[in-house]
Amino acid sequence: MDAINERFSADYGEARRRFRAATAEVEHGCIPVTGDLTIDWAWVGRAEAARVLVYTSGVHGVEGFGGGAAQLEVLAQPEIDVATLYVHAVNPYGWANLRRVNENNVDLNRNFDPDGGYVGAAPAYAALDAMLNPATPPGGLDTFWIQAAWAVLSQGYGALKNAVVSGQYHFAKGLFYGGTALEAGPAALLPFLVERLSGRERVVHVDWHSALGRFGERTLLLEGNVPPAEIARVTTALGEDVRTWNPSDPQGYLIRGGMTAALMARLPGVRYDGLTCEFGTLSNLAVLARLRAENRLHHWGTVSAEHPAKRGMREAFAPLDPAWQARVLVHARELHAGSQRLLAS
Repeated sequence: MDAINERFSADYGEARRRFRAATAEVEHGCIPVTGDLTIDWAWVGRAEAARVLVYTSGVHGVEGFGGGAAQLEVLAQPEIDVATLYVHAVNPYGWANLRRVNENNVDLNRNFDPDGGYVGAAPAYAALDAMLNPATPPGGLDTFWIQAAWAVLSQGYGALKNAVVSGQYHFAKGLFYGGTALEAGPAALLPFLVERLSGRERVVHVDWHSALGRFGERTLLLEGNVPPAEIARVTTALGEDVRTWNPSDPQGYLIRGGMTAALMARLPGVRYDGLTCEFGTLSNLAVLARLRAENRLHHWGTVSAEHPAKRGMREAFAPLDPAWQARVLVHARELHAGSQRLLAS
Protein backbone atom coordinates (compact mmCIF):
# COMPACT_ATOMS: atom_id res chain seq x y z
CA MET A 1 0.00 0.00 0.00
CA ASP A 2 1.35 3.40 -0.93
CA ALA A 3 1.38 6.03 1.81
CA ILE A 4 0.34 8.88 -0.57
CA ASN A 5 1.59 11.74 1.59
CA GLU A 6 5.34 12.14 1.99
CA ARG A 7 5.16 12.13 5.80
CA PHE A 8 3.17 8.90 5.91
CA SER A 9 4.97 5.57 5.72
CA ALA A 10 3.76 2.41 4.04
CA ASP A 11 4.49 0.20 7.06
CA TYR A 12 6.10 0.14 10.51
CA GLY A 13 9.57 -0.70 9.17
CA GLU A 14 9.63 2.32 6.89
CA ALA A 15 8.25 4.56 9.63
CA ARG A 16 10.98 3.46 12.04
CA ARG A 17 13.73 4.02 9.46
CA ARG A 18 12.42 7.50 8.72
CA PHE A 19 12.11 8.41 12.39
CA ARG A 20 15.67 7.25 13.03
CA ALA A 21 16.94 9.23 10.06
CA ALA A 22 15.11 12.36 11.20
CA THR A 23 16.63 12.10 14.69
CA ALA A 24 20.11 10.83 13.83
CA GLU A 25 21.81 14.10 14.85
CA VAL A 26 20.23 14.36 18.32
CA GLU A 27 20.24 12.17 21.41
CA HIS A 28 18.31 9.01 20.57
CA GLY A 29 17.91 5.38 21.47
CA CYS A 30 15.51 2.46 21.51
CA ILE A 31 13.82 0.12 23.94
CA PRO A 32 13.66 -3.49 22.64
CA VAL A 33 10.20 -5.01 22.99
CA THR A 34 9.87 -8.31 21.13
CA GLY A 35 11.97 -9.78 18.36
CA ASP A 36 13.43 -6.92 16.33
CA LEU A 37 10.61 -4.53 17.26
CA THR A 38 11.56 -1.46 19.28
CA ILE A 39 10.17 1.63 20.95
CA ASP A 40 12.41 4.33 19.48
CA TRP A 41 12.90 7.70 21.13
CA ALA A 42 14.75 10.96 20.61
CA TRP A 43 15.50 14.02 22.72
CA VAL A 44 15.78 17.43 21.09
CA GLY A 45 17.06 20.41 23.11
CA ARG A 46 18.72 20.94 26.46
CA ALA A 47 18.92 17.84 28.63
CA GLU A 48 18.47 19.87 31.83
CA ALA A 49 15.48 21.92 30.61
CA ALA A 50 12.88 22.68 33.26
CA ARG A 51 10.03 22.53 30.72
CA VAL A 52 9.61 19.62 28.33
CA LEU A 53 7.25 18.74 25.48
CA VAL A 54 6.53 15.04 25.05
CA TYR A 55 5.10 13.43 21.91
CA THR A 56 4.12 9.75 21.90
CA SER A 57 2.53 7.70 19.14
CA GLY A 58 1.44 4.18 18.32
CA VAL A 59 0.25 3.02 21.75
CA HIS A 60 -2.59 1.57 19.69
CA GLY A 61 -0.35 0.05 17.05
CA VAL A 62 -2.01 0.76 13.72
CA GLU A 63 -2.79 4.29 14.90
CA GLY A 64 0.94 4.96 14.64
CA PHE A 65 0.64 5.78 10.95
CA GLY A 66 -0.98 9.12 11.76
CA GLY A 67 1.00 9.74 14.93
CA GLY A 68 4.31 8.86 13.28
CA ALA A 69 3.58 11.20 10.38
CA ALA A 70 2.69 13.95 12.89
CA GLN A 71 6.03 13.46 14.63
CA LEU A 72 7.94 13.70 11.34
CA GLU A 73 6.04 16.89 10.52
CA VAL A 74 6.90 18.42 13.89
CA LEU A 75 10.54 17.39 13.56
CA ALA A 76 10.67 19.18 10.21
CA GLN A 77 9.48 22.49 11.65
CA PRO A 78 12.00 25.29 12.30
CA GLU A 79 14.07 24.51 15.38
CA ILE A 80 12.83 26.08 18.61
CA ASP A 81 14.45 26.44 22.01
CA VAL A 82 12.13 23.93 23.65
CA ALA A 83 13.25 20.54 24.94
CA THR A 84 11.18 17.82 23.31
CA LEU A 85 11.03 14.08 23.90
CA TYR A 86 9.69 12.00 21.01
CA VAL A 87 8.58 8.41 21.60
CA HIS A 88 7.86 6.49 18.42
CA ALA A 89 5.76 3.29 18.28
CA VAL A 90 4.81 2.58 21.89
CA ASN A 91 3.24 -0.62 20.50
CA PRO A 92 5.45 -1.66 17.56
CA TYR A 93 3.88 -5.12 17.26
CA GLY A 94 0.44 -3.67 16.67
CA TRP A 95 1.78 -1.23 14.10
CA ALA A 96 3.78 -3.89 12.25
CA ASN A 97 0.80 -6.26 12.15
CA LEU A 98 -2.03 -3.75 11.55
CA ARG A 99 -3.46 -4.47 14.98
CA ARG A 100 -4.55 -2.07 17.70
CA VAL A 101 -3.27 -4.39 20.43
CA ASN A 102 0.07 -6.02 21.20
CA GLU A 103 1.28 -9.59 20.74
CA ASN A 104 -0.81 -10.75 23.72
CA ASN A 105 -4.02 -9.14 22.46
CA VAL A 106 -3.63 -6.43 25.13
CA ASP A 107 -4.85 -2.90 24.54
CA LEU A 108 -1.86 -1.05 26.00
CA ASN A 109 -3.89 2.07 26.77
CA ARG A 110 -5.91 -0.09 29.18
CA ASN A 111 -2.81 -1.78 30.63
CA PHE A 112 -0.97 1.00 32.52
CA ASP A 113 -1.91 0.08 36.12
CA PRO A 114 -5.73 0.28 35.94
CA ASP A 115 -7.69 1.44 38.96
CA GLY A 116 -8.97 -1.62 40.78
CA GLY A 117 -6.34 -3.90 39.29
CA TYR A 118 -6.41 -6.21 36.29
CA VAL A 119 -9.80 -7.73 37.03
CA GLY A 120 -13.37 -7.52 35.88
CA ALA A 121 -15.50 -6.37 33.00
CA ALA A 122 -18.58 -4.18 32.95
CA PRO A 123 -21.77 -6.28 33.16
CA ALA A 124 -22.93 -4.73 29.90
CA TYR A 125 -19.69 -5.79 28.21
CA ALA A 126 -20.13 -9.35 29.44
CA ALA A 127 -23.68 -9.38 28.09
CA LEU A 128 -22.41 -8.18 24.71
CA ASP A 129 -19.38 -10.50 24.49
CA ALA A 130 -21.03 -12.90 22.02
CA MET A 131 -21.76 -9.97 19.70
CA LEU A 132 -18.41 -8.24 20.16
CA ASN A 133 -16.14 -11.28 20.05
CA PRO A 134 -17.73 -14.17 18.12
CA ALA A 135 -15.45 -17.20 17.96
CA THR A 136 -15.66 -17.45 14.16
CA PRO A 137 -13.67 -15.94 11.29
CA PRO A 138 -15.10 -12.86 9.58
CA GLY A 139 -17.25 -13.28 6.51
CA GLY A 140 -20.60 -14.80 5.66
CA LEU A 141 -23.87 -13.79 7.27
CA ASP A 142 -23.25 -11.28 10.05
CA THR A 143 -25.96 -9.62 12.11
CA PHE A 144 -23.60 -7.21 13.88
CA TRP A 145 -25.35 -4.05 12.73
CA ILE A 146 -28.77 -5.35 13.79
CA GLN A 147 -27.44 -6.43 17.18
CA ALA A 148 -25.57 -3.13 17.65
CA ALA A 149 -28.67 -1.10 16.77
CA TRP A 150 -30.72 -3.06 19.28
CA ALA A 151 -28.06 -2.62 21.98
CA VAL A 152 -28.00 1.14 21.40
CA LEU A 153 -31.79 1.36 21.51
CA SER A 154 -32.14 -0.79 24.62
CA GLN A 155 -29.18 0.49 26.67
CA GLY A 156 -28.56 3.96 25.30
CA TYR A 157 -25.55 4.95 23.23
CA GLY A 158 -23.60 6.56 26.10
CA ALA A 159 -23.98 3.63 28.48
CA LEU A 160 -23.08 1.15 25.74
CA LYS A 161 -20.01 3.15 24.66
CA ASN A 162 -18.61 3.36 28.18
CA ALA A 163 -19.25 -0.30 28.93
CA VAL A 164 -17.47 -1.42 25.78
CA VAL A 165 -14.44 0.85 25.47
CA SER A 166 -13.44 1.65 29.06
CA GLY A 167 -11.36 -1.51 29.36
CA GLN A 168 -12.07 -5.09 30.42
CA TYR A 169 -9.88 -7.72 32.11
CA HIS A 170 -11.83 -10.93 31.71
CA PHE A 171 -12.18 -11.80 28.01
CA ALA A 172 -8.60 -12.44 26.89
CA LYS A 173 -9.48 -12.75 23.20
CA GLY A 174 -11.90 -9.85 23.33
CA LEU A 175 -11.77 -6.21 22.35
CA PHE A 176 -10.33 -3.60 24.75
CA TYR A 177 -8.67 -6.32 26.85
CA GLY A 178 -6.29 -4.77 29.42
CA GLY A 179 -4.29 -7.88 30.33
CA THR A 180 -3.40 -9.46 33.67
CA ALA A 181 -0.27 -7.45 34.50
CA LEU A 182 1.85 -4.65 33.07
CA GLU A 183 3.01 -5.74 29.62
CA ALA A 184 6.67 -5.75 28.61
CA GLY A 185 6.45 -2.55 26.55
CA PRO A 186 4.76 -0.42 29.22
CA ALA A 187 6.94 -2.00 31.93
CA ALA A 188 10.05 -0.78 30.11
CA LEU A 189 8.66 2.54 28.88
CA LEU A 190 7.20 3.89 32.14
CA PRO A 191 10.52 3.88 34.09
CA PHE A 192 12.24 5.49 31.11
CA LEU A 193 9.67 8.30 30.97
CA VAL A 194 9.74 8.82 34.72
CA GLU A 195 13.54 9.01 34.72
CA ARG A 196 13.59 11.58 31.90
CA LEU A 197 10.75 13.74 33.25
CA SER A 198 10.99 13.60 37.05
CA GLY A 199 12.05 16.84 38.68
CA ARG A 200 11.00 19.00 35.75
CA GLU A 201 8.97 22.10 36.43
CA ARG A 202 6.53 21.62 33.57
CA VAL A 203 5.57 18.86 31.12
CA VAL A 204 3.09 19.02 28.25
CA HIS A 205 2.48 15.57 26.80
CA VAL A 206 0.60 14.93 23.54
CA ASP A 207 -0.30 11.31 22.80
CA TRP A 208 -1.33 10.94 19.14
CA HIS A 209 -4.29 8.66 18.31
CA SER A 210 -6.78 8.20 15.47
CA ALA A 211 -10.41 7.22 14.78
CA LEU A 212 -12.38 9.26 17.34
CA GLY A 213 -14.26 12.27 15.99
CA ARG A 214 -15.28 13.67 12.62
CA PHE A 215 -13.31 12.63 9.54
CA GLY A 216 -10.15 14.70 9.22
CA GLU A 217 -10.80 16.75 12.35
CA ARG A 218 -9.12 16.52 15.73
CA THR A 219 -10.44 15.97 19.23
CA LEU A 220 -8.37 16.94 22.27
CA LEU A 221 -8.95 15.21 25.60
CA LEU A 222 -7.24 16.45 28.77
CA GLU A 223 -6.14 13.95 31.42
CA GLY A 224 -7.36 14.18 34.99
CA ASN A 225 -10.30 15.50 36.94
CA VAL A 226 -9.60 19.16 36.19
CA PRO A 227 -11.74 22.18 37.13
CA PRO A 228 -13.27 24.46 34.47
CA ALA A 229 -10.60 27.14 35.01
CA GLU A 230 -7.87 24.66 34.08
CA ILE A 231 -9.76 23.53 31.00
CA ALA A 232 -10.13 27.17 29.99
CA ARG A 233 -6.38 27.73 30.44
CA VAL A 234 -5.55 24.81 28.17
CA THR A 235 -8.19 25.81 25.63
CA THR A 236 -6.81 29.36 25.48
CA ALA A 237 -3.30 28.08 24.76
CA LEU A 238 -4.41 25.60 22.13
CA GLY A 239 -6.96 27.86 20.48
CA GLU A 240 -9.85 25.40 20.47
CA ASP A 241 -12.19 23.51 22.78
CA VAL A 242 -10.58 20.88 24.94
CA ARG A 243 -12.60 18.09 26.53
CA THR A 244 -11.96 15.90 29.53
CA TRP A 245 -12.57 12.16 29.80
CA ASN A 246 -16.20 12.81 30.69
CA PRO A 247 -18.43 9.80 30.00
CA SER A 248 -21.42 12.07 29.39
CA ASP A 249 -19.63 13.83 26.53
CA PRO A 250 -20.54 12.40 23.09
CA GLN A 251 -16.82 11.88 22.41
CA GLY A 252 -15.73 11.18 25.99
CA TYR A 253 -15.52 7.99 28.01
CA LEU A 254 -13.79 6.65 31.07
CA ILE A 255 -10.57 4.70 30.63
CA ARG A 256 -8.98 2.24 33.00
CA GLY A 257 -5.23 1.83 32.64
CA GLY A 258 -4.47 4.81 30.39
CA MET A 259 -0.86 5.85 29.73
CA THR A 260 -1.20 9.56 30.50
CA ALA A 261 -2.96 8.85 33.81
CA ALA A 262 -0.21 6.44 34.85
CA LEU A 263 2.51 8.92 33.96
CA MET A 264 0.77 11.79 35.77
CA ALA A 265 0.59 9.68 38.94
CA ARG A 266 4.32 9.01 38.75
CA LEU A 267 5.37 12.65 38.38
CA PRO A 268 4.47 14.27 41.72
CA GLY A 269 5.45 17.91 41.85
CA VAL A 270 5.51 18.27 38.06
CA ARG A 271 2.87 20.49 36.44
CA TYR A 272 1.71 17.95 33.89
CA ASP A 273 -0.83 18.39 31.10
CA GLY A 274 -1.53 15.08 29.37
CA LEU A 275 -3.43 15.47 26.11
CA THR A 276 -4.83 12.75 23.89
CA CYS A 277 -5.10 14.02 20.31
CA GLU A 278 -7.49 12.04 18.14
CA PHE A 279 -7.60 12.37 14.35
CA GLY A 280 -11.17 11.51 13.36
CA THR A 281 -11.98 8.88 10.73
CA LEU A 282 -15.23 6.87 10.66
CA SER A 283 -18.24 6.73 12.96
CA ASN A 284 -17.74 5.00 16.30
CA LEU A 285 -19.85 1.99 15.32
CA ALA A 286 -18.10 1.67 11.96
CA VAL A 287 -14.73 1.64 13.75
CA LEU A 288 -16.04 -0.96 16.21
CA ALA A 289 -17.21 -3.16 13.32
CA ARG A 290 -13.72 -3.09 11.79
CA LEU A 291 -12.04 -3.78 15.11
CA ARG A 292 -14.37 -6.73 15.60
CA ALA A 293 -13.66 -8.14 12.13
CA GLU A 294 -9.88 -7.90 12.54
CA ASN A 295 -10.03 -9.49 15.98
CA ARG A 296 -12.04 -12.40 14.58
CA LEU A 297 -9.51 -12.79 11.77
CA HIS A 298 -6.58 -12.82 14.18
CA HIS A 299 -8.03 -15.43 16.54
CA TRP A 300 -10.18 -17.59 14.27
CA GLY A 301 -9.17 -16.97 10.66
CA THR A 302 -6.19 -17.13 8.30
CA VAL A 303 -4.28 -13.88 8.72
CA SER A 304 -3.15 -12.01 5.63
CA ALA A 305 -2.14 -8.38 5.26
CA GLU A 306 -4.43 -8.20 2.21
CA HIS A 307 -7.49 -9.64 3.93
CA PRO A 308 -10.49 -7.28 3.85
CA ALA A 309 -10.40 -7.15 7.66
CA LYS A 310 -6.86 -5.78 7.56
CA ARG A 311 -7.78 -3.27 4.86
CA GLY A 312 -10.69 -2.28 7.07
CA MET A 313 -8.27 -1.55 9.92
CA ARG A 314 -6.29 0.79 7.68
CA GLU A 315 -9.50 2.53 6.63
CA ALA A 316 -10.62 2.92 10.25
CA PHE A 317 -7.33 4.07 11.78
CA ALA A 318 -5.02 5.25 8.98
CA PRO A 319 -6.97 6.17 5.84
CA LEU A 320 -5.08 6.31 2.56
CA ASP A 321 -7.11 9.39 1.72
CA PRO A 322 -4.82 12.30 0.74
CA ALA A 323 -7.20 14.86 2.22
CA TRP A 324 -7.23 13.05 5.57
CA GLN A 325 -3.45 12.75 5.62
CA ALA A 326 -3.04 16.42 4.75
CA ARG A 327 -5.38 17.39 7.59
CA VAL A 328 -3.34 15.32 10.06
CA LEU A 329 -0.25 17.33 9.20
CA VAL A 330 -2.10 20.64 9.53
CA HIS A 331 -3.30 19.55 12.97
CA ALA A 332 0.23 18.47 13.90
CA ARG A 333 1.69 21.88 13.07
CA GLU A 334 -1.10 23.76 14.84
CA LEU A 335 -0.95 21.58 17.93
CA HIS A 336 2.83 21.88 18.06
CA ALA A 337 2.52 25.67 18.15
CA GLY A 338 -0.27 25.47 20.73
CA SER A 339 1.69 23.04 22.90
CA GLN A 340 4.57 25.51 23.05
CA ARG A 341 2.15 28.19 24.28
CA LEU A 342 0.71 25.75 26.83
CA LEU A 343 4.20 24.82 28.04
CA ALA A 344 4.88 28.49 28.74
CA SER A 345 1.60 28.98 30.65
